[in-house]
Amino acid sequence: MTLGRSASRLALGTDGRPAELPEVGLRGLGLHPLSAAECVDFVLDELDRGRGGWIVANDLTTFLRSERDPGYRDQCEQATLRIPTARLLVWACRLQRTPLPECVELEALIDDLAAECASGSRKLFLVDTSEERLERAQAVLVERYPDLDVATCAAPAGGVDADPVAMARLSRKVDEARPDVVLVGLDSPAQEGVIRFLRHDRPEAWWIGVGEVLRFLAGEFTHAPTWARRAGLGWVVPSLQRPGRVLPRYFASLVHGTMLLARCSVRGTLPKRKTASAYGRRLPKALLVDDDQHALDQLELLLSSRFPDLRIETRTSPDVSGTFDFYFLDNDFDGQRLAGKMARRIRAERPSATIIAFSGVLDVETLKRLINVGCDGVCDKAEPSSWRPIIELIDARLGGMVARQRTEHMAFGGVRHSAHSIGNLLRDWNDRNPQPDEAEPEKAVR
Repeated sequence: MTLGRSASRLALGTDGRPAELPEVGLRGLGLHPLSAAECVDFVLDELDRGRGGWIVANDLTTFLRSERDPGYRDQCEQATLRIPTARLLVWACRLQRTPLPECVELEALIDDLAAECASGSRKLFLVDTSEERLERAQAVLVERYPDLDVATCAAPAGGVDADPVAMARLSRKVDEARPDVVLVGLDSPAQEGVIRFLRHDRPEAWWIGVGEVLRFLAGEFTHAPTWARRAGLGWVVPSLQRPGRVLPRYFASLVHGTMLLARCSVRGTLPKRKTASAYGRRLPKALLVDDDQHALDQLELLLSSRFPDLRIETRTSPDVSGTFDFYFLDNDFDGQRLAGKMARRIRAERPSATIIAFSGVLDVETLKRLINVGCDGVCDKAEPSSWRPIIELIDARLGGMVARQRTEHMAFGGVRHSAHSIGNLLRDWNDRNPQPDEAEPEKAVR
């Protein structure tokens, strides 16, 4: 599936956003398993569609605050994307056996977004508490990207309630500038409050809470060496530059962070309990076969975001061995059209499986051949709209699996379900056999 950046979000299938982006749960907070490059692509593709959003960057301090403060956690859950910017959080997820792809370095993310804004004629807006810092950060970005359109405005340090006049001025500035991406660099939780307040003025923009990153950009702090950041010690150098304010806070966070790692390691070593889902003990499985790894990644993202209960396996060779409920087969392998051969084998071994074939070149003869060998659906891999009926087909098949599970195993499955099941049976019977009209008894008897 050869899709460019702008097509990658189109491949998520329908006119709106995915019903649910994949999340990894860590101590009650959902984190999105996206790399920095995927975050940039997501933001730019949503901007292309005229949709805004909000990114919450979770470092160790903000994560621990969300654990202690349910109100703050609920506020963060409203964000479009929640990404990990602390390596300790990535380690914790790995220990509990729900790995994240990487720790997103916020300054690199901002740099990539600024580069894309400069090349795409999009406007960037910076918000911080210091006019001087904003001017220096603005100058650095313009020096790196001369075509970048960037505006700035200072915000009150205490957030929304600290200075209503300053907030009104900031709101007016945002409305006049009409930015596409807004970077807000305040201390948390004032930062999140300001973003929620200002998003109403520019809902089609993307808002990112960047914390102290603008200080680094303005040259107030220096970075730790690369080896230190990879080892999770990137906080050491900035802390030593202002030890009185930051060092105690970081050490307190490290204590709680160590406890977090211990809890996650215990959770990861415990066997995962099997619980019956709507599909029963075994969740539905899908096999994705394509010789293009990028195409597999895009299709896996599409399916996992739409159908989180679907267990997905990918292969880059035309191998369909194993037992699966859904098969997604690329027709083109180094110039050979193999989907028909694979579908014929699947249909012989798994008559009830759902087989979807897709091709970059879908002529009438290819379409007929794939349907004749037993494919349930065929689509043009380069045309996102052709995936819509496929998504509807998968949704219907999964719904049928849920219905069969309920009928076969839950109809009279104990006292808890018996009354409910009998009520459903009686309702179905009455629907199929309507009672005679009481107003015409004689006609009904005849």
